[in-house]
Amino acid sequence: MTVLAAILAFSIVSTGLHYTHNFVEVDSYAGGTVMQVGILISWPLLTAIGLYGYRLYAQGRVREAHVCLLIYALLGLTTFGHFLDDSPDIAAFWYATIFTDGLAGLALVAFVAWSARRYRSVRANAARATAPTTPR
Repeated sequence: MTVLAAILAFSIVSTGLHYTHNFVEVDSYAGGTVMQVGILISWPLLTAIGLYGYRLYAQGRVREAHVCLLIYALLGLTTFGHFLDDSPDIAAFWYATIFTDGLAGLALVAFVAWSARRYRSVRANAARATAPTTPR
Protein backbone atom coordinates (compact mmCIF):
# COMPACT_ATOMS: atom_id res chain seq x y z
CA MET A 1 0.00 0.00 0.00
CA THR A 2 2.87 2.35 0.75
CA VAL A 3 4.38 1.94 -2.71
CA LEU A 4 1.02 2.47 -4.40
CA ALA A 5 0.36 5.55 -2.26
CA ALA A 6 3.78 6.97 -3.17
CA ILE A 7 3.24 6.37 -6.90
CA LEU A 8 -0.20 7.98 -6.78
CA ALA A 9 1.04 10.97 -4.76
CA PHE A 10 3.92 11.51 -7.19
CA SER A 11 1.57 11.21 -10.16
CA ILE A 12 -1.04 13.58 -8.72
CA VAL A 13 1.56 16.26 -8.02
CA SER A 14 3.26 15.82 -11.40
CA THR A 15 0.08 15.73 -13.49
CA GLY A 16 -1.46 18.50 -11.40
CA LEU A 17 1.48 20.78 -12.20
CA HIS A 18 1.65 19.72 -15.83
CA TYR A 19 -2.03 20.02 -16.63
CA THR A 20 -2.31 23.34 -14.76
CA HIS A 21 0.53 24.67 -16.90
CA ASN A 22 -1.17 23.38 -20.04
CA PHE A 23 -4.40 25.08 -18.98
CA VAL A 24 -2.80 28.43 -18.11
CA GLU A 25 -0.36 28.51 -21.03
CA VAL A 26 -2.84 27.19 -23.56
CA ASP A 27 -1.35 29.41 -26.29
CA SER A 28 1.88 27.36 -26.12
CA TYR A 29 0.03 24.23 -27.23
CA ALA A 30 -2.37 23.20 -29.96
CA GLY A 31 -5.97 22.82 -28.92
CA GLY A 32 -6.93 26.14 -27.34
CA THR A 33 -10.26 26.24 -25.55
CA VAL A 34 -11.05 22.63 -26.45
CA MET A 35 -7.90 21.55 -24.64
CA GLN A 36 -8.81 23.66 -21.59
CA VAL A 37 -12.26 22.06 -21.39
CA GLY A 38 -10.65 18.63 -21.77
CA ILE A 39 -8.29 19.38 -18.89
CA LEU A 40 -11.12 20.65 -16.68
CA ILE A 41 -12.97 17.38 -17.24
CA SER A 42 -10.24 14.76 -17.59
CA TRP A 43 -7.75 15.64 -14.85
CA PRO A 44 -10.23 15.67 -11.94
CA LEU A 45 -12.17 12.70 -13.31
CA LEU A 46 -9.14 10.50 -13.95
CA THR A 47 -7.54 11.51 -10.65
CA ALA A 48 -10.75 10.53 -8.84
CA ILE A 49 -10.69 7.18 -10.64
CA GLY A 50 -7.09 6.65 -9.52
CA LEU A 51 -7.94 7.47 -5.91
CA TYR A 52 -10.94 5.17 -6.10
CA GLY A 53 -8.61 2.46 -7.39
CA TYR A 54 -6.42 2.98 -4.32
CA ARG A 55 -9.47 2.63 -2.08
CA LEU A 56 -10.54 -0.56 -3.85
CA TYR A 57 -7.03 -1.97 -3.52
CA ALA A 58 -7.03 -1.21 0.21
CA GLN A 59 -10.34 -3.06 0.49
CA GLY A 60 -8.87 -6.10 -1.25
CA ARG A 61 -10.94 -5.62 -4.41
CA VAL A 62 -7.83 -6.09 -6.49
CA ARG A 63 -9.28 -6.73 -9.95
CA GLU A 64 -11.50 -3.64 -9.86
CA ALA A 65 -8.62 -1.63 -8.42
CA HIS A 66 -6.33 -2.69 -11.26
CA VAL A 67 -8.83 -1.45 -13.85
CA CYS A 68 -9.14 1.94 -12.15
CA LEU A 69 -5.38 2.29 -11.70
CA LEU A 70 -4.69 1.47 -15.35
CA ILE A 71 -7.30 4.01 -16.46
CA TYR A 72 -5.64 6.61 -14.23
CA ALA A 73 -2.18 5.69 -15.60
CA LEU A 74 -3.34 6.98 -18.98
CA LEU A 75 -3.27 10.52 -17.57
CA GLY A 76 0.51 10.33 -17.24
CA LEU A 77 1.18 8.24 -20.31
CA THR A 78 -0.74 10.50 -22.70
CA THR A 79 1.49 13.48 -21.92
CA PHE A 80 4.01 12.02 -24.34
CA GLY A 81 1.50 13.15 -26.97
CA HIS A 82 3.18 16.55 -26.78
CA PHE A 83 5.86 15.08 -29.03
CA LEU A 84 3.49 13.99 -31.81
CA ASP A 85 3.72 17.32 -33.60
CA ASP A 86 7.01 18.70 -32.38
CA SER A 87 8.90 19.33 -29.18
CA PRO A 88 7.07 22.01 -27.16
CA ASP A 89 8.88 25.32 -26.67
CA ILE A 90 8.46 25.66 -22.90
CA ALA A 91 10.65 26.24 -19.85
CA ALA A 92 12.77 23.29 -18.69
CA PHE A 93 10.72 22.73 -15.52
CA TRP A 94 7.48 22.33 -17.47
CA TYR A 95 9.24 20.23 -20.07
CA ALA A 96 10.43 17.92 -17.29
CA THR A 97 6.84 17.38 -16.12
CA ILE A 98 6.10 15.64 -19.41
CA PHE A 99 8.64 13.01 -18.42
CA THR A 100 7.66 12.84 -14.73
CA ASP A 101 4.05 12.28 -15.80
CA GLY A 102 5.12 9.51 -18.15
CA LEU A 103 7.34 7.91 -15.50
CA ALA A 104 4.47 8.00 -13.02
CA GLY A 105 2.17 6.35 -15.57
CA LEU A 106 4.76 3.66 -16.30
CA ALA A 107 5.34 3.09 -12.58
CA LEU A 108 1.62 2.60 -12.08
CA VAL A 109 1.42 0.11 -14.96
CA ALA A 110 4.42 -1.75 -13.50
CA PHE A 111 2.77 -1.82 -10.06
CA VAL A 112 -0.45 -3.23 -11.53
CA ALA A 113 1.52 -5.89 -13.46
CA TRP A 114 3.42 -6.89 -10.31
CA SER A 115 0.24 -6.89 -8.23
CA ALA A 116 -1.71 -8.93 -10.78
CA ARG A 117 1.04 -11.57 -10.88
CA ARG A 118 1.17 -11.65 -7.09
CA TYR A 119 -2.62 -11.85 -6.84
CA ARG A 120 -2.75 -14.78 -9.27
CA SER A 121 -0.01 -16.57 -7.33
CA VAL A 122 -1.77 -16.08 -4.00
CA ARG A 123 -5.06 -17.32 -5.44
CA ALA A 124 -3.40 -20.35 -7.02
CA ASN A 125 -1.69 -21.25 -3.72
CA ALA A 126 -4.96 -20.84 -1.84
CA ALA A 127 -6.75 -23.07 -4.35
CA ARG A 128 -4.09 -25.77 -3.99
CA ALA A 129 -4.26 -25.56 -0.20
CA THR A 130 -8.03 -26.05 -0.14
CA ALA A 131 -8.28 -28.64 -2.91
CA PRO A 132 -9.41 -32.06 -1.72
CA THR A 133 -6.72 -34.68 -1.89
CA THR A 134 -7.40 -38.13 -3.23
CA PRO A 135 -5.73 -41.09 -1.56
CA ARG A 136 -3.40 -43.15 -3.73
